Amino acid sequence: MITIKVNQQEHQILETLTLQEFVEYLNIQTNGIAIAINSSVVKKTDWSLKLLQHNDDILIIKSTQGG
Repeated sequence: MITIKVNQQEHQILETLTLQEFVEYLNIQTNGIAIAINSSVVKKTDWSLKLLQHNDDILIIKSTQGG
């Protein structure tokens, strides 16, 4: 069992997933978001290459429009 923290909330997954697979698992809209793992931003083009590790701390930031 792998424990991942996402925006201060713990998630447990049964197997190692890529960041792309995890985002799909969470059913998150990917337009206008940025993701950092352990305080390092991961480019969207690298999401399918980045394997999540036990105790990773993920921060998902969604951009908003307004004035």
